[in-house]
Amino acid sequence: MHVHTGPVIVLVLGAFVATAAPPGPATVPDAASAFPPQEVPRDPQDISFASELGVDLAKMELQESGLYIQVLKEGRGPQAARGDRMWINYTVWFPDGSKLDSSLDHRPPTPYEMVLGRTRLIDGWNEGVTGMRRGESRLLVVPYHLAYGERGRPPEVPPYMALVFEVELAEHVPAGGR
Repeated sequence: MHVHTGPVIVLVLGAFVATAAPPGPATVPDAASAFPPQEVPRDPQDISFASELGVDLAKMELQESGLYIQVLKEGRGPQAARGDRMWINYTVWFPDGSKLDSSLDHRPPTPYEMVLGRTRLIDGWNEGVTGMRRGESRLLVVPYHLAYGERGRPPEVPPYMALVFEVELAEHVPAGGR
């Protein structure tokens, strides 16, 4: 299995996935100047999601943090927990249906490798994949404060942008052999 372990942006994985910004100053001096001024809905309840994304917040479980999770396919085996090594197939979209990145589009298709709670990712990604079982697929609606926040991730992600992920746990190795 070929596994991507190089720099990523994610959300979420690959050339653009779910990772947090590296330490140090941002590469763009002011995120607000990288995007035209526009009013972006900040609450997922106020967002009109593209129909092709299949987002129905009423069918999703709202977490205390504001993250929405819907299990699309049940998995098997132990639940993923902090310290576990995971390989995840993912696709991430903007709410308008524009695809930001997908591990399935990489050549060859490459699941994103991470250690839960140790690999630097956006908060919504870490929370959204916790508890998954091998083979499980989930739809995640990640509000801006659990994604790239008020600054965004220029030039790809505007400020205050919610993101939609479909994630599948392809492989899972529990920490300590549990």
